[in-house]
Amino acid sequence: MFRANTLNLRALQLFRHIVLTGALSEASERMNVSTSAASRLISQLEAEIGLTLFSRAKRQLELTEEGELFYRQIANTLIGLDEIRTVSADIRRRTQDWLSIVTAAPLANGLAIPGLAQMRRSGPEFQSTVNVETRFEIESKVAARGYNLGLISLPVENAIIELDVVPFLRSRLGILLADDHPLASKDVLSISDIAGESFATLAPGQRWRERLSELLGNKGQALKAPFETGSTLVTVEMVRQGLGITLIDRICVTLWPGCGLALRPLEGDYWITYASLHPRGPRAPLSERFLDAISAHIENLRARDPQAAEMLELI
Repeated sequence: MFRANTLNLRALQLFRHIVLTGALSEASERMNVSTSAASRLISQLEAEIGLTLFSRAKRQLELTEEGELFYRQIANTLIGLDEIRTVSADIRRRTQDWLSIVTAAPLANGLAIPGLAQMRRSGPEFQSTVNVETRFEIESKVAARGYNLGLISLPVENAIIELDVVPFLRSRLGILLADDHPLASKDVLSISDIAGESFATLAPGQRWRERLSELLGNKGQALKAPFETGSTLVTVEMVRQGLGITLIDRICVTLWPGCGLALRPLEGDYWITYASLHPRGPRAPLSERFLDAISAHIENLRARDPQAAEMLELI
């Protein structure tokens, strides 16, 4: 058994960043050390604890079974060290009436903000912050209690991180088009309808792009994407301006009369699931109120919008 205070904390933090990013180069950049220095730190850490944390086949670092078990044991401790300043500041200036939420930008607009508005209308006064982070940061910071809760689409990106995952909404996939696009005249679109169309979409590696590539690839169709971006919100504007069509759902796009957009359900059983993420242990009372408020918002949306009733299902 090793003692944590005898270990090189910097090496442990580097180990965590490699696990989260999947790349030694990106982890070393985050730690502001060279790649060679980072490699030496990991080798020294392995020698000190007597475990092989990574397999080095094909010159790539892949987490071993020992490495995964080791990470599970120390992850929350290391994340907590990163969050000490944030947590202490939070304790000083916040009370039980403050709800902290972390999510992606489209879910902030489509779920978090409407949920907060519903809470404000129906209950006692409270305060809240809504921050936008990457999926890795959402999961790791919620696990470290940096936020009360997170909102994401499933699946969880890093299964090693210990979280309580609560699915609450199924959303049907659809195709977003400019309202004067020829396909907008159809009530439902099939894969064959969109085959060969130009897409405005996210860059490779991002979740909506992966869904689109998989959907078309499974039907033997190639993706033509002349316009790419790193933001779902920018993708929506690209579609509005006629630069292409895109795969999306009712949560990630806001529609109103005259907005210049049309959303058409995709034929077949194509759905995604949204979930709230919580740190292990007791939950903040405001978190439960917030999730109830999101459910109320979805029910209200379904009641006034027939398309939302067709494309959204509370779990």
